[in-house]
Amino acid sequence: MKRRIKAVLGWLAFHSRLHRLFFKNRAVVVLFHRVDDRDADNPLSCSRAEFAAFADFFRRFFTVIPLSDLLERLARGDDLSGRLVITFDDGYLDNYRNAAPELRRRGLPACFFVATAFIGSTRVPWWDEERGIRSEWMSWEHLRDLHAQGFDIGAHTMNHVDLGVVEADTAVREITGSKVQLERELAAPVKFFTYPYGRVHQITEANREQVQKAGFECCLSAYGGSVVPGDAPFHIKRTAVSPWYVSPYQFGFEIMLSAS
Repeated sequence: MKRRIKAVLGWLAFHSRLHRLFFKNRAVVVLFHRVDDRDADNPLSCSRAEFAAFADFFRRFFTVIPLSDLLERLARGDDLSGRLVITFDDGYLDNYRNAAPELRRRGLPACFFVATAFIGSTRVPWWDEERGIRSEWMSWEHLRDLHAQGFDIGAHTMNHVDLGVVEADTAVREITGSKVQLERELAAPVKFFTYPYGRVHQITEANREQVQKAGFECCLSAYGGSVVPGDAPFHIKRTAVSPWYVSPYQFGFEIMLSAS
């Protein structure tokens, strides 16, 4: 089915409130990477206008909650209907400059997951290098400011390693080290973790256990799907937002079908 047709069907489903049937006792966790007008063709990026459109869509048709609230609802067995959590990965500077103001303007909570070795650095990861992009990262002061504004900060390892292939001692160092560094810099507990790349095979069960042993309360993926009652906090699914979606309504239609 063509993407634009799906967008039209999504508009009809959401404006008729039909979508509520598909999200009965189901929640969605969404993932952004970059919000930057300079990288229109980057699969990890969306423009400021596109991000604002998604933020308006989420606020209008879902109940946007902090990640901690979702975990508490899962633990208590509470209703998840129509709940949505907004997250970001990696630690790009545009998250602070472009995304956070749009979220504040709408009163929307979010969690920013960062690879701690990228913060305040000039590192260019392979996915940016391939596109000739000079990566720009948040500083520790930016993260402290986001935390002071009420946003959650989570860990995404230190060096964005693939926890499906790295050796055991490296995995422990990356998982534990990211938590220790974030807590030292923020002077606050850091409870949330996402594993880099996010596909099913990119974390071993042994390393998922290490996430729990390190003192985190959850572990999030990035391969799509919704959150349903009984889901374990260390197996939380997320759906990435990318330029492949021609509008928030196409995105909504896609996740509506995946929830059925």
